[in-house]
Formats: sequence, C-alpha cells, structure tokens
Amino acid sequence: MNMRLIKDERGQATVFMALCLAIFLFGFFALAIDAGMLYHQKRLAQTAADAGALAAAAGESSGVNITSSAQTAATQNGLTLGTGKGQATVTAALLNSGSSLGYVQATVTIHSPTVFLGMVNPSFNPMNITASAEASYTISSNACFTALSPNGSAVPNASGVETDGSTSMTWNTTVMSDIATEGNSQIKAPNCGIQACGPSTSTYGSGSGKTGAALYAWGSGNITAESNTAPSYGTDNSGSKITTTPTLGSCSGDPMAGKMPTAPTAGSCIDPSWMKNNTAGGAAETISPGTYCNFNTSNVSTLTMQPGLYVITTTFSTNSGTTITGNGVTIYLANGVIANSGNYTYVSGGATPYGVGNGTTLNISAPTSGPYAGIAIWDGNSSSTTPDTFTFGGGASSTFTGTIYAPNTNLVLGNGSGTSTMSSSIVANTIMVLGGSTIQNGYSAGGGAGNGGVNLAE
Repeated sequence: MNMRLIKDERGQATVFMALCLAIFLFGFFALAIDAGMLYHQKRLAQTAADAGALAAAAGESSGVNITSSAQTAATQNGLTLGTGKGQATVTAALLNSGSSLGYVQATVTIHSPTVFLGMVNPSFNPMNITASAEASYTISSNACFTALSPNGSAVPNASGVETDGSTSMTWNTTVMSDIATEGNSQIKAPNCGIQACGPSTSTYGSGSGKTGAALYAWGSGNITAESNTAPSYGTDNSGSKITTTPTLGSCSGDPMAGKMPTAPTAGSCIDPSWMKNNTAGGAAETISPGTYCNFNTSNVSTLTMQPGLYVITTTFSTNSGTTITGNGVTIYLANGVIANSGNYTYVSGGATPYGVGNGTTLNISAPTSGPYAGIAIWDGNSSSTTPDTFTFGGGASSTFTGTIYAPNTNLVLGNGSGTSTMSSSIVANTIMVLGGSTIQNGYSAGGGAGNGGVNLAE
C-alpha cells in the first residue's frame, strides 16, 4: 500500500498549481510593496519640488542663488541630498520671463531603493523618481538709481579712470558714464541698489579719446549702495570708492516701463504776472494745480504748491534762496520744456537756467493716491536721441519723496555743497552728482516675494 501511495501521481498538478500561485501571489505582493513605496516617493518628490520652486522664485527675486534655495527647501521637506540610494538630487533653472513676472523651475529626483524590482533587474535598484514644479515671481527692481543710456554722458572735469577694479589708470580721456560723482560728491543708498545700463569699456574704440565707466566715482567722491550693477565701473586715484563692489552685468532695463499712467494733457495756461515778469519782490506766493506756461520763482521767498498735478509747458526754473514746499504734488514737464543739448551745458559752479537752482530748498512729496500716486516729477521728453538736461541744484538742504521718472533726461543732482534727503526711485538717461553735493536716498522697494509676489505656476 505504501508503495502504491508513493507511485500514485494523482494531486501533483494541484500541488504544482498551489506552488505557482504562491509564487505569483508573492510577486504581486512584492510588486505592490514596491509600487506603494514608489508612489509615496513620487508624492514626496512633488511636494519637495513645489516647495523648491517657491523657494527658488523667492531667492531669484531677492538675489539669492536659486539652486541653493531649492535644495534648502527640499531638505526641510525631509529629503537628504546626494546620489545614493534613498537620497535626492535637486536642481533649479530660470525659465523665460515676461515684463512683470519671472519663472523658475525646480526638479527633484529621488533615488528610491526597491525590493522585488531590484531582484528581477538590478538596474531597477534604485529607481529614479522625478517631479518638477514651476513658480512665478514678481519682477521688481530694488534700484533707487537707474540710468538707461547705453553710451553715457561726459563726466565734468574727469580725465582719469581705473576701470573694473584695475589699478591701471587711463589718463587724458573723456570718461563717459551713466551714474557718476564728481568733486567730493556722495551718493548714499543704504537700503536700495544702483543700476547703470552703460557704457561698457568696449563701447569706445582705440583712439576715440573716450573711455567708459558706467558707474564712476571721481574727485574723492563716493558711491555707497546696498547693491551696484553695471557693465563697467571705475574710480580715479584720489581715494574715491564704490561700495559694495559692483556686479558686472547687463541692464534689466526701465523698471517703470509699462507701469506709468497715461501722460497728462496740458490745459489752459496759468501765467501769473509775478512768475512771468519776475516781479515778486521777495514775497511769499501760493499756487494751485494746473498748466503753467513758464514756471519761474525769481525773487520769491517761499512758494507753497497746493496738492495736485502741475503741468509745465515751456520753462521750469527756480531761484537761489527760494523755499518751495508741496505735499501731494506731481510736476509733469511736457515734451520740450527742458532745454535740449544746444541750450544747456553744464559748467562747474555755474547757474542753473533750467531746473532747480542752486540754493533752492525743495521740500516735495508725491501724492499717495490717485492716478499719479507716488510720482513726484515726470519729464515727458519723448526723444531718446536728444535727451534733456535737468538740474537739482546744490547749496541747500532739501527733502524729496516720490518717483523721479525721466528716462530721456540727463539729471544733475546737486551743483554745489549741500545735502538732499530723498526717498525716491529715480529713473533717468544719466545721473550725475556734482560739486560736493550729498544725495542721501532712503528709498526701500516695497512688495516683493514676501508679500504675495511668489506663486506656484505649474
């Protein structure tokens, strides 16, 4: 009987099927474990990518390296950086940007270990699980001095320059610059940046008699800002300094482009006899908003400007010794008001035929609401090839709050000793601080990533 049982083959198929089914079920069970692990890793990678993209966008908007920002966010979400099993690789890249929004992409790859798949094929252990995310950030310039000229204008009196940190001095040449100090003048911008768009040192060929220093401190002048960006920079050897050391880079352009309101339209001309004929006799005057053909404060002791919009259509000139006060004021200089290059040439220590005269005390603040909110002075010159020249004279202490928007105008800030305290974003063709003046700009950009400027895009 025992022999018959041993030789009996009935039921073998059942045992074989049971063994196959057990292996099959074990395979499904192991595959389910791997799939569950990989799904969990995929969700972890996506979470880290989302956080990394937001961190990279915030980093880019504030000048911090985007890859390190994304990696920090990934580690804060439980990942360990590296290429080994169980570790993750995190990268970030800038994408194409629009006029107001920039985009970054963060990519997270987790090198996930497996159980069953690795037994079937060693190349599946680890499995690379990748997720990516895109985030946008608001493009807002922190610059409070922006000069847009690609070629610059001549710095008065300057004849020598050490370019881009070199100790080799170029002598007997005209120095072309976008932003410059001369004659012991000072630019102080502790909470904001300075951006000069040109020129580069290669702009002017050999033998041209010109050299470029887009950001330039001359004659014991100093430039101090939270950040400095320019395609070139320079000082002379009189002890002039630029702090912080400029970053050599291309210009991001006009930060106000596309953000300005519709330009004002001139109305009926208001032309007070005392303003037109210079017969004020040292009296105090008060004016109301409107269109003025000629703005002239000769022999006016104090001028009070009522809140509102002032459109100037012909000339703008103030007198030495006049105090001008205006809260909630926007001054719009209509196209052609300020002299073009043939009518005004800077002379060291000279008078100011167009602009704010030497010795004028100017206490102006921009409106805080309405269509011209934040705009104090707007030069409407429409020609980039024939820039105006507008001077804020020195020799007196002034306070000024609000944007100065003059993209096609050469601004001269100061033409004599004195300190002007500003809280202004200034956009001009070129900006010169001359004659020992000090410009203290306390502007600090608002908004930014911390106030809703960063959003997950994809």
